Amino acid sequence: MVRLETERLILRQYEEGDLRDYHKLMSDKKNMYFLSDITTDTLDESRGSLKEAIELDRQGKARRFCVELKETGRLAGGTGYDIITTTPIGKIGAMGWFIMPEYQNKGYITEAVKKVLEFAFLQDGCVRIVTGCYKDNIPTQKVMQKAGFRQEAEKIDAQWHDGRMKTRLEFALNRDEYGR
Repeated sequence: MVRLETERLILRQYEEGDLRDYHKLMSDKKNMYFLSDITTDTLDESRGSLKEAIELDRQGKARRFCVELKETGRLAGGTGYDIITTTPIGKIGAMGWFIMPEYQNKGYITEAVKKVLEFAFLQDGCVRIVTGCYKDNIPTQKVMQKAGFRQEAEKIDAQWHDGRMKTRLEFALNRDEYGR
C-alpha cells in the first residue's frame, strides 16, 4: 500500500470502507459538473467505480489516492493518475483530481497534486504526466499552474459538454522539468 503525507494531508489508496464519502463526492452533480463522464447517480454505481479504482491500482494500471485531512481523518477528495503508456524510458500518466465543496479554496488539492507528482516522478518511474480541463474550468487551471504544469495545447470546440462544444486545454509536466 502506498501512503503519502504532507503537512496537512494523508494520501492513501482507496479502500472499500471509503464508499460513503466516495459516493458523496462522486454523486454531487454541481461539484462534478466538469467531470460528468465519471459522475455517479446511485450508491451501486459509486461502489462499482470505487472497486474499479482499487483494482486498477492493484494491477499497477493507475495510482488513485483519496485525500484525507490529517486533522479530522475526513476524506476531502481524490487525485491520482492512470498509466496511459510505458515507454523505454518510463511511464506516462494522465492525472486528475476532485475535491468536496467544503474543502475547496484551502490549497488542499494543490498540496495533494504536488505530492502525487513527487511520487510519480521520483518513486513510480513516470517521465511525463498529462492533464487537461475545459477552458471555463478556472479553478482547475489554477491548480495545474500552481503544481507546475505548462499548457501545451488549446483545442477549440473540441469536446461536447453540457449541451455544447467546449474548448479544452491540455497541460503536461515532464520529469526533467519537475521541481524547477
